[in-house]
Amino acid sequence: MNTTISLSEGIPMGDAHVTGGRSLKSKLRRAERMEQVKAYLLILPLFAFLLICFLLPIGALLVKGFTDPTLSDELPRAAAMLREWEPAGGEVPDEEIFATFAKDLAASRPTDGASRVAKRLNIDQPGMRTLILKTANKLDTVEGATWRDKLVSIDSRWGAVATWSTLKYAASPWTLGYYIKALDFTRDERGEIVQQPEGQRLYRDVFVRTAVVSLSVSVICLLLGYPVAYFLAALPARYSNLFMIMVLLPFWTSILVRTTAWVVALQSNGVINALLIRLGVTEDGFALIYNRFGVLVAMTHILLPYAILSLYSVMKGVPVIYVKAARSLGAGPIRAFFQAYFPQTLPGVAAAGMLTFILAVGYYITPAIVGGPSDQLASYYIANHVNTTLNWGLASALASMLLVGVLLLYAVFVRLTGGRGAKLG
Repeated sequence: MNTTISLSEGIPMGDAHVTGGRSLKSKLRRAERMEQVKAYLLILPLFAFLLICFLLPIGALLVKGFTDPTLSDELPRAAAMLREWEPAGGEVPDEEIFATFAKDLAASRPTDGASRVAKRLNIDQPGMRTLILKTANKLDTVEGATWRDKLVSIDSRWGAVATWSTLKYAASPWTLGYYIKALDFTRDERGEIVQQPEGQRLYRDVFVRTAVVSLSVSVICLLLGYPVAYFLAALPARYSNLFMIMVLLPFWTSILVRTTAWVVALQSNGVINALLIRLGVTEDGFALIYNRFGVLVAMTHILLPYAILSLYSVMKGVPVIYVKAARSLGAGPIRAFFQAYFPQTLPGVAAAGMLTFILAVGYYITPAIVGGPSDQLASYYIANHVNTTLNWGLASALASMLLVGVLLLYAVFVRLTGGRGAKLG
């Protein structure tokens, strides 16, 4: 009698068990891979949407702030030579660069390249547009022994180092000029980075104002939203649901409509001033709009529901038994609240504050409608450069700096809260 029981193919039972186990594992791995593929296919439309509508525009925005190939495309030979020229010596370029620039400028006229060059240079130095177009129109009629003499005879600014320095730093397709300007710096005629004159500094004050207004709105939203969220969390469900609908009602109305409603309410002859005059609080009314007060009121009204919802989602999960235990141990209501209840709601406070701050940083419509000239935030100047001045490079630089600042702040927030606030508890 054989002591080893074999399969039909002569494989021992132990080997068959191992082979069957490996086959089962491979089938499980294939099944897992198929499930992963199905999951990826399900999220593929969402990923494509995010890529096309979110990631690519942001990437293009970041690249636009670093690139401007206008001069290198329209004046290729002159741009290459200007990149090698150094203005630190205090001397204008040599005759070869003068001649090459004049020939490239003349060649760019049929394709309207001179206009594009003029527009680009005028961003860096006001008055360059007039200079370039004037020179392009007179190149064929001017007389002189050299191209340097011809250009200087058209306009004396061609004999200044500052003019050629502007051309040099616009000649490269890669540039930091927009970020330099966004930080209120500029280049002098020798190419050194210096601060803008005091009367021309703008953007640093704008970023500080944006941060101050956003922080103020966040603090006000927390002060007003915390008691409302606490009230909603303490109510029975049948009543809290009714009040929650009231909190959500503003979301059903356009931001533009809500902001315009505040214009009606806060203007000098508006509802609020009329009521204050009737109560005898003031005779002529207060200046409640087109100033910082109007901006804070309107933005707080729009962002308050976000703070309430963030706080409520955390408060609803805090057990009431902790407060009852503190009271049973002899703590008063205030002490029990701040020692047993409030610390457990800190993730909601952090999330509400961060959410309202980030949303406030990017606000444009509300400050533009109810704020004065000194109350416009960074988004106003970004939109102005996109739609009015058409300086997309500077707009990209400002937007990129705003984006990087928010991301850094959010990273610090996550680090400090351990991610609890970011997850709303």
